[in-house]
Amino acid sequence: MTVGTFLTRANALRYQGIGAMLSPDFQVLREEARQAKNQLKAENAARLAAHKPALACVPEGESIGIEEMLDGLAALPAADKRRPLKDGYGKVLARRFPCR
Repeated sequence: MTVGTFLTRANALRYQGIGAMLSPDFQVLREEARQAKNQLKAENAARLAAHKPALACVPEGESIGIEEMLDGLAALPAADKRRPLKDGYGKVLARRFPCR
């Protein structure tokens, strides 16, 4: 799923409030986000194993909330919104948790 598609579907749920959890789309988007997170972790581990710089340096025990993630994805340029969710999520994490 692209960043743009994810945002379109997530924003439709966002305005439903607590009722969004009852929507079948909620579970689909939740699974997409989980997969993107896992793919990003695997990619980051592979980069580190190959002695390449990490994409983002998230401190142990830290995370990014759903609202912050959605806002970060929405702030990406249009070209990035055509990329896979994993890539957009990586850019949001890199902006929030840059490697120093």
